[in-house]
Amino acid sequence: MFGHPSVSDGATAVLLSRPPANPAERAERALRNSPYLALRNVTCDYQGGVLILRGCLPSYYLKQLAQEAVTDLDEVDRIENQIQVVTPAFRLRRG
Repeated sequence: MFGHPSVSDGATAVLLSRPPANPAERAERALRNSPYLALRNVTCDYQGGVLILRGCLPSYYLKQLAQEAVTDLDEVDRIENQIQVVTPAFRLRRG
């Protein structure tokens, strides 16, 4: 039992042998793991040390939260937040 790798050990070895995700993929993973569902619509690009955030969100607060969610990535020298804030249309009351 000790000298034979189990199936789960083989699966772990395959996962560990995969190359690490690039910064854009890791940033998108961080956004997808956020409790704020709207952040899952943000996309990321990475070029030469710059992480670019793109998409539309309903508030400046969420725009800031998206930026904060990706600030800890090692290879990122600068974050360019191109997220657009688009407030939902509101209905006027008639009466």
